[in-house]
Amino acid sequence: MKNTFFPLSFLFSSLLLTPCKVMADDVIAIAEPQAFSVNGAQLTPLTLNEKLFYLVTSETKGLILTNEKEQPVTTLAGHFAQSDVLVTDSGLIVAALNNDTYGVELFRYTFANHAFSPLTTVNAGTADLEAVCLSSVNDKLNLITADALGRMQQFWLEHDKNIAMRTVNVGTGQKNCQIDMMSGKVLLADENVGLWQYDNSVEAGDGRDLITLPDMAGIEGVGVFDGLTMLVSPDINAVGVLQDSTINWTTTNGDHKWETIRFTAYNENAIVGLYDDKTESLYTVRFALPAEAEPKVSTSARVDAYLIAFAQTDTVARFGDAADDPAIWYLPDSPEKSVILGTDKKGGLDLFDLSGKRLQHLPVGRVNNVDVRTHWQTKQGTFDIAAASNRTSRTVDIFLLDADTRTASTASKLRSNLNDLYGLCMYHSDKGELDVLVNDTDGHVERHRLTMQNGTITSRIMDTFTVPSQPEGCVADDETGMLYYGEEDEAVWIRDLNNIDATPRIIARVGGPIQDDIEGMSLFDVDGERYLIISSQGNHRYGVFSTKDHRLLGTFAIAADTDAGIDGVSETDGLESLSVSFGKRLPEGLLVVQDGHNVMPSQQQNFKLVSGSQLAEFIRQYR
Repeated sequence: MKNTFFPLSFLFSSLLLTPCKVMADDVIAIAEPQAFSVNGAQLTPLTLNEKLFYLVTSETKGLILTNEKEQPVTTLAGHFAQSDVLVTDSGLIVAALNNDTYGVELFRYTFANHAFSPLTTVNAGTADLEAVCLSSVNDKLNLITADALGRMQQFWLEHDKNIAMRTVNVGTGQKNCQIDMMSGKVLLADENVGLWQYDNSVEAGDGRDLITLPDMAGIEGVGVFDGLTMLVSPDINAVGVLQDSTINWTTTNGDHKWETIRFTAYNENAIVGLYDDKTESLYTVRFALPAEAEPKVSTSARVDAYLIAFAQTDTVARFGDAADDPAIWYLPDSPEKSVILGTDKKGGLDLFDLSGKRLQHLPVGRVNNVDVRTHWQTKQGTFDIAAASNRTSRTVDIFLLDADTRTASTASKLRSNLNDLYGLCMYHSDKGELDVLVNDTDGHVERHRLTMQNGTITSRIMDTFTVPSQPEGCVADDETGMLYYGEEDEAVWIRDLNNIDATPRIIARVGGPIQDDIEGMSLFDVDGERYLIISSQGNHRYGVFSTKDHRLLGTFAIAADTDAGIDGVSETDGLESLSVSFGKRLPEGLLVVQDGHNVMPSQQQNFKLVSGSQLAEFIRQYR
């Protein structure tokens, strides 16, 4: 982390340059901050209908909206420690920490009647809420709080409902919060260590980045406007601007202990509102905003569509990254009784019905990937079987599937020469041969040919090959003999299983709308055409490719259905799809995906079920 000092008059023009280190003796102080005429704990400059306003958050007088001349326009009585504001077409949405209840009060301010009206309340529970911030995500109001126990909680506010979506342990000392909607980051000002950055997605995990200050000074105030971030620390008499993990600092005249900061752009000027804990007063700073400091534009590729799950499975037994890969066991005589198999890589294999209820758990070890093939014809009869990669025993586990009881039983454990069995898929050729392809985290792949002799399933290795870096997901087209497999950080490969001498080739690379890891893969038919579905784990999406010309049709995500209480999907590992009728509810098939972060509320991982009709309509629209 670089920390450099610049005069504020040069601040924005310097953002596009590589900052150079300036000695303390060379620091140029800015003009004296101007005292604000209204007292409070936080000052938020706002540009509304091309006019400048200020929102004062006061612990004694409530919320006070003033005009540019600092004259009160509207006042809402109360005792508020801090607030965050969203500007809408009709006015403002304000979330304020209530000093009397220690919770959050949300209000709407409308331009039409110049008045605040209550929206909803988020109670504090047993721990005081100490930071609050707002954003709008997919037309939903998104609220984040941090409490005295060090928990960050995320809510969707919809139709007068407060829906708890995600809880993350962030540590104590979080004094201020902002959401950068350009980068999709939550910024938490930690008075002890610095500035934390989290993903704002309700489906995200607890991964974070830390930005530290000189001598590990803490940060108490952070402000965001149009993708630009400013911050202050009471230990540093300066204002910092964060750009590309670099903080450019500028000192301020006088002796100040800055605790809060908010800012806006107005008439080519930057208007900054500050609270000084030393004098317990509010201040403003105004300076020219150079043309180089135009607002950021989000460069993240937009998802083409959102699908919604109609059901979700029971959760796996343990918290952590446990659920991984699903498979679909189709029962043609009673399609509505078909079964979903899902791996629990911390403890075994689960079977679920189409409503998501667990039918069976087999504690066979750390199985990672699973696949199913039906109607395997042998001299001993016709069988439905599943195969799974078992990292505990380093074997390929084969299960017999009983359609009458809808249960699975271990048939054999096939030895492998791989060190760490990982991804797996099956291939049932038009000649009736049944193969299992299993890969290792080091890139090696084995192809096992299954046989049944005297009621025992055995195998022999027919072929081996390698991938340049770690693979996992794969799917074989039983009709064409083509194997699609992913190199997680790099690409999607295709290989002809009927011609082992044929050269494999890359049909898609990571980049743009497809972000690593490339994980789950499946095939899905629509109107006589076949498509490859892959999970783009890095951006919580799914890519759909034509198997004819390998063109990317587009990407979709799976959003939450708050009315049904089913959250969206993130960081998918494995997936499976099948384009056959499962009855009236699923006339065009089924898509099953692993959910890396099961929220609403936060709990163990599971699998989400999406109607094949939604997937088919997406493909029809974008092909």
